[in-house]
Amino acid sequence: MVYLAELGLTGFRAFAEARIALRRGVTVLLGENSAGKSGVTDALRMLTEPLDGRRSLWADDDDVCRVADYSSFTLRMTLRGTASELAPYSDAFIPSSTADETQAHYALVYEPPGLAETRGRMSWAAGSGAVADDPDPGARGRLRHVYLPPLRDAARELGPAGSSRIRAIVERLLADEAFVDETGTRHDRARFQREVGEHLRLIERNPVLVRASEKVNEPLTALTSGAHEHATDLGYGRADLASLVRGLRMRMADAGVEPRDLAESGMGYANLAFIATVLTHLHAAAQADLTLLLVEEPEAHLHPQLQAVLLDYLSRTAQDSQRQTDNGWLGRIQVVVTTHAPLLAAHTDVDDIVVLQRRPVAVPQPATAGDSPDPAVSVRFTAAAVAVTELGLDAADRARVNRYLDATRSSMLFGPRTILVEGIAEALLLPAMARTLLTGRDWTRFVGSTIVAIDGVDFGPYLRMLLTRTPSGRIGNRVAVLTDTDPGKRHDPIGALERLIDGLVATDAAAVFASPSTLEPELLEAGNAAFWPAWYVQRPTAGLKLKARVETAADADERARILIAAMKKSRLRKGDFAQDFLDHTTAGGHTLQVPTYVRNALAWLIAPLS
Repeated sequence: MVYLAELGLTGFRAFAEARIALRRGVTVLLGENSAGKSGVTDALRMLTEPLDGRRSLWADDDDVCRVADYSSFTLRMTLRGTASELAPYSDAFIPSSTADETQAHYALVYEPPGLAETRGRMSWAAGSGAVADDPDPGARGRLRHVYLPPLRDAARELGPAGSSRIRAIVERLLADEAFVDETGTRHDRARFQREVGEHLRLIERNPVLVRASEKVNEPLTALTSGAHEHATDLGYGRADLASLVRGLRMRMADAGVEPRDLAESGMGYANLAFIATVLTHLHAAAQADLTLLLVEEPEAHLHPQLQAVLLDYLSRTAQDSQRQTDNGWLGRIQVVVTTHAPLLAAHTDVDDIVVLQRRPVAVPQPATAGDSPDPAVSVRFTAAAVAVTELGLDAADRARVNRYLDATRSSMLFGPRTILVEGIAEALLLPAMARTLLTGRDWTRFVGSTIVAIDGVDFGPYLRMLLTRTPSGRIGNRVAVLTDTDPGKRHDPIGALERLIDGLVATDAAAVFASPSTLEPELLEAGNAAFWPAWYVQRPTAGLKLKARVETAADADERARILIAAMKKSRLRKGDFAQDFLDHTTAGGHTLQVPTYVRNALAWLIAPLS
């Protein structure tokens, strides 16, 4: 199928230079605020025509990247498909890396206005750039988009001010073949306008409306009879399609209940009604080769379950559009979603995710008289995009991360700082420990970090996901691994982790922090008075004997061995123990003592990013 495979941006908004790989069906763009998600959407809106022909976005000087010396910007799009599918775009062909796939390339360049000009100049190039001066705009017109903005006002969009989509749906029903109802009656445009017009004329003849018109005519006759006498009546105007649709209102209620005004419904369901209208409007995609459905923040006003249902529906919409229409258009739909919602990211195959990030750039400042010989610099930020599909992860790693995200709804792909831990016990204790140690900006940095409890010790898939470098960079900026040495193992798990990290990154982007034994013995060694009361909650009888054995042990290593053996024998529930430990720390008035290796991990995690 023909699809938009790649978007390139040079000097546009937050992007100095970026290349974004897009998927055939659904691409989910995620990342922190100001990472460029809306910029990508707007670039696609500039490169393609709106499906309804009403362009609402134009380039200007504010779109030029302010980092470094950009005075213009360039947007590039690469289409891929079979030779027959891309035949209308022959002027834009470029060599393809695969024998069974053809590529077409377009570039849009914006240059600011000259001295005597008020508007900037837009120019197109096709293929390798040899064909310029707006090559074959008719071919590019076969590429369309439908845009759903964030913070949608559903009541307005489905009222008179936004009636264009309702009109498009009705016009689609009344197209060449017309609409045939359940009785077999054929409804074309002329019949529709005639029948609805007849109903409106009946309303206009209602005695109340006729009398109201007569009341107005009494003074009007007196005012106009001295020149040219006039008279009025009350009516609905022309019975043409545009006028008829303009008066319609979308109504909604629970199934089986009399529909009410849309404003009386919850914002979430009202927005779903608006999205449903847009998706119905997409039937007009049969008049285009490819229609991009651009959805910003579909999670707006929706509770989590509806978010997942919506994304699943969008995926099926793209999949079901793999068709050839009777009129020669391909009618394909490709979906691009921007989101801040971990649930949507979790409900997406990781290969369909592109992570957008802010990257600091040192920009030299112009020298002034009296400055020191060392030029001053300021730090600005550019945006970068890392497509998970380009990480080269094997099938097993992708499957594990997919299953983990689907089960946990983790935000591990969003933030700049991530700490990987073995299980729920560490995940429960870390915030409390951080609150004990950190204040001010350090605490804020921890709050902005993501704790990933993998419920095991196989950190490899997550480290490869976060640290594998692509030409656009890597997903993880700072990744800490908090784990246990687990003395007595034949292999060296800590050394294996460190070798894996060394093979992935050559910087201080990741580090391993290991306890000398395991978490629970280290809590005891740190001097936590709540340790034994928490232990007694699960093992009240055996706990007293164990405490006596531990207190007579020769050193920390022996105490750890005794505790680890007891935990295995008694099947201590580590998550429950962590909860009991925190309960007794708070209720007993005990100060939480943080083990050294955890202190070191937190200090490294919240250090300023490079």
